[in-house]
Amino acid sequence: MRKNLIPIARLVCLPAVLLSMALPAQAGETLQVYFIGNSLTMSTTLDRVHALFAERDIDLQYGSQLSGGKSLIRHLNYKNEPKQKWTSWETNIAKGGTYEPDHNHYHADDDIRFGLHDNALVNHKWDKCVLQIYGSNLHDDYKAIRAFIDLALENGSCENFYIYSTWPRRDKKKLDDGSIHVKNVDYARKWEADYPWTHEDTEKKSRFNVANREHTDKLLKLLNDHYDGLPQPIRLIPAGEVLFAIDKKIKAGELPELEALAKRQPDLVPGLDDDTTMADGVNVLYADAIHLNPIPHRSNTAGIFVSGSTVFTVLSGENPVGMSGKPYGLGSPEDETLVRKLQQTIWEVVTADPRTGVTP
Repeated sequence: MRKNLIPIARLVCLPAVLLSMALPAQAGETLQVYFIGNSLTMSTTLDRVHALFAERDIDLQYGSQLSGGKSLIRHLNYKNEPKQKWTSWETNIAKGGTYEPDHNHYHADDDIRFGLHDNALVNHKWDKCVLQIYGSNLHDDYKAIRAFIDLALENGSCENFYIYSTWPRRDKKKLDDGSIHVKNVDYARKWEADYPWTHEDTEKKSRFNVANREHTDKLLKLLNDHYDGLPQPIRLIPAGEVLFAIDKKIKAGELPELEALAKRQPDLVPGLDDDTTMADGVNVLYADAIHLNPIPHRSNTAGIFVSGSTVFTVLSGENPVGMSGKPYGLGSPEDETLVRKLQQTIWEVVTADPRTGVTP
């Protein structure tokens, strides 16, 4: 792994704010990243994220611990749930002196290079580690993330950490006929809702409103106050904030290309149906109550183009505007305006928040 080095004579002259900025990945570089999360990480389809990096001549080598519906505290204690399926989706197909992604989420034990966190964060080196939050309260997220970071630091496996902030869930209920009805979410209301609990609160109600801005803000501040000696602050991948910005643009009529895409390729905008119109904003990107593409999370959608491109932008430090949408099924000339607008929104949100470490 190559490190970006600044001569000491220049280092002492740089403003402190610049010293805390993440340096962009460089063309020709190999970037080693480990992901821990649930289906919201899996559904970005890491093989497609790998393709985004490849377009900028960056070789993303990744490992992961993934499992549908699992919070970080359950990932930490995965051995207590041996009957659950814990996935190591990684770059493990040898090709041309490097490794390509396995397009299957699941592996036999003999296929695994890195494995689950208690091997990957002990016996391998990583440039970055991404910890995806969802489905837990501030107490459990803070506890689990500290345990993962401490394990990595103790073993010298990683010193650059990222919190992947996700998005609010839509309400659903079971109808008398056994079918499931999903209700559109008021994204702005849920995203901007109060999260009044602290990291000391363990009661069940503290699990409500967990995928929102204030929960993320409190968590990141707690972590950076605790780990104030790291080479760089713990960073943010603000997918929830990007979707908030897209929600406002859809409702303002600034993304009519989404509706045109739905007419050409309805599967790419799965939420636009008889119950959901463009007036419902970002709901048109939802494939169900929470995912941006339908189970088993292999299909292309505009939603996972957004989430995958947000992950790419923060981890690479590169402006995504002008890149191809082809890895996510958005490669035709008719898609170019929509792709550019979504990329511009991602870049605006990522560079507006100093916690991402990315600047224009």
